[in-house]
Amino acid sequence: MNNIKNHILSTYQLQLLTKIERFQGAFEVTKFQRPALVDDLKQTTIITSSGSSTRIEGAILTDDQVRELLNNGCQINKVSSRSEREVAGYIKALTYIYDHYESLEISEKTIREIHDLLTSELTEDQLPRKQRGAYKDVTNNVIEQNLVTGESKIWVETSPPGPATNTAMEHLVSTYNLLNNDRECHPLILTAGFIVNFLAIHPFRDGNGRLSRLLTGLLLLRHGYLWSQFTSHEKVIEDNKEGYYIALRDTQVTFKSGHSDYDKWLSFFLRVVSTQTEILQSRISQESPASILNENERLIYSVIKANGECKIGFLLEQTNLTRAGLKSLMKRLVDKKIIIREGVGKGTIYRLKPI
Repeated sequence: MNNIKNHILSTYQLQLLTKIERFQGAFEVTKFQRPALVDDLKQTTIITSSGSSTRIEGAILTDDQVRELLNNGCQINKVSSRSEREVAGYIKALTYIYDHYESLEISEKTIREIHDLLTSELTEDQLPRKQRGAYKDVTNNVIEQNLVTGESKIWVETSPPGPATNTAMEHLVSTYNLLNNDRECHPLILTAGFIVNFLAIHPFRDGNGRLSRLLTGLLLLRHGYLWSQFTSHEKVIEDNKEGYYIALRDTQVTFKSGHSDYDKWLSFFLRVVSTQTEILQSRISQESPASILNENERLIYSVIKANGECKIGFLLEQTNLTRAGLKSLMKRLVDKKIIIREGVGKGTIYRLKPI
């Protein structure tokens, strides 16, 4: 993985990276002013991501069924299907990441812990307990099967179990941390490189694909892309599943030659993250109070947002409205429950309503 720091960005990749960083910069400045929107977006992301990531691997639960499972506390019993068990495990692991990402170092220990959570609801027949949070003890090459002829061939030859996988994972984690600490590589490029190499190793008997997407979320949060928890990386991949597998394969086959070429995977990865910013921006715009206001109302809204608490005299100085016109406008904003009026007479102040 060390050579990813030498990757030269194409014009297309640079455009995507610039777009993502502009969104990141805007998010850092504005954050979210509406706590309820934050909670709603995070809850929606957990549902959408858990459904999408498991469906990529063959699970069949819809988002509505995932929501119902979550609302029921992810209770699993003897008759629960494998799809329900996989989704419940994914929800547990993703919630754990969202709650603890600041303290979760990128280490083999962390990766094993998340895998253990991810697979914790599977039965002994589906995945032996000794293989949860432990590197594989069997070969698990990625096989491509022709559904018409029944013939199969190795799609990606993964690391053999035992010392080879142990060494590969140790090298992957240490190289990532070295590049990260030395700031020799852009964090999004470094994240993309970590994930494609992780999937080439395929260190666990089961759950590698799902785990890779959980690790993507963790890496993005650790690198400061806090908005990533409000928009589903997994959903964008599900919607582009064929391109996802092709980009992985075309990159991973170059690893055997000794001249790793990250171009196709990096383009796909950056496109996914860029799409996430578009989806989140659209959602924020739809939910923003400013989107339902006229020009003068938006001006007053922005002034109060910037200054916290404002008196009518201060607001008059910011507009060309008459006092009567401004008071009428303020009444509309109060009636719409966008701002709050506190106090009486000259002591009256206006501030945004917390939602």
